[in-house]
Amino acid sequence: MPIVDAKGLQAQLKNGKIENLYYLYGSDLLQVENCVKTLITRIAGGENDATKLDGASLDLSLLSDEAELCPMFADYNCIVIHDCNAETMREDARKTLRQILEQVSPQTVLIFYVTGFDIYGGKTGRNKKPTPKNKTIIDYIAKHGTVCCLEPKTPSAMAEDIVVSVKKRGCSIERSAAQRLAEECACQTLRIQQEIDKLCAYADGGEITEAMVREMVSPQLETTVYALTKAVVTGRAKDAMHAVDELLSMRVEMPYLLATVSGCFIDLQRAINARQSRHTVQDVVSDFSYRFEFAVENAFRDSSGESVEHITRCLRLLCNAEKTLHTQAVDERVLFERTIVEMLRK
Repeated sequence: MPIVDAKGLQAQLKNGKIENLYYLYGSDLLQVENCVKTLITRIAGGENDATKLDGASLDLSLLSDEAELCPMFADYNCIVIHDCNAETMREDARKTLRQILEQVSPQTVLIFYVTGFDIYGGKTGRNKKPTPKNKTIIDYIAKHGTVCCLEPKTPSAMAEDIVVSVKKRGCSIERSAAQRLAEECACQTLRIQQEIDKLCAYADGGEITEAMVREMVSPQLETTVYALTKAVVTGRAKDAMHAVDELLSMRVEMPYLLATVSGCFIDLQRAINARQSRHTVQDVVSDFSYRFEFAVENAFRDSSGESVEHITRCLRLLCNAEKTLHTQAVDERVLFERTIVEMLRK
């Protein structure tokens, strides 16, 4: 069956549908954790009524034995496996795991979920997919059970959740402030909850304004990269170098940082080409499987007046920087700063 999101999983459970196999993963780790708790409560009655196994050191013999047990005081024998990474398993172990999945009894429910390793193997962008060996497991469970992918919501949808969450804490928040908070935190639920706790404590029963969000919320990688991209495109060198300092202070691995910056410029290049070909935002979202339409809307807006030549030149500079990073002993900070300075030259 198709991969579902949190709402799809909730709908299944509301309709009383229980599968024998589940796999939950995604970039929004708090959503993953919450959905797993919901599943366990619905299937086993409580977290203490489920058998929990560490997937990082999974004993397949134990899993096989546990999966064959009949439940005594519940409808299902619920087994939860956390962070089973097929990429680190031997071939014979993967085959054994597949056999266990194929032979799972009707009274047993296996719940696999991932929060402790990067299931995408470092891949970024809207079309990222789980690594091949993990995808093989996911594809099997998608065919014979339910797979739930939990990626961040759109800023607009997340803003609604923020308003409700803040109200429960006895405060209020402007809609524009809620949307800005969602964007600053890249719509990551865990990060947003942490910031809400801090903002509500500061507001002390009052209103959280956009100015408070702007002043108190720590910058995130994605939003700072977006600020850098916009500054480069508009030729604002001071703002660009300020963003560079913020990004370097985050101590992100340089290959990941370069890939993230490149992703933003690829968005701009697509937007420019789409506009020249008289295609719309919706066309780009559909053609390139973007999850968030606002990312394409921003690219269309920010690329107005830009030339394909300049964006292509920027991408070439980023590509050269990545090649240098992997082939030479260089000062990563200096390399990144020089690359941005070159990109600012039109």
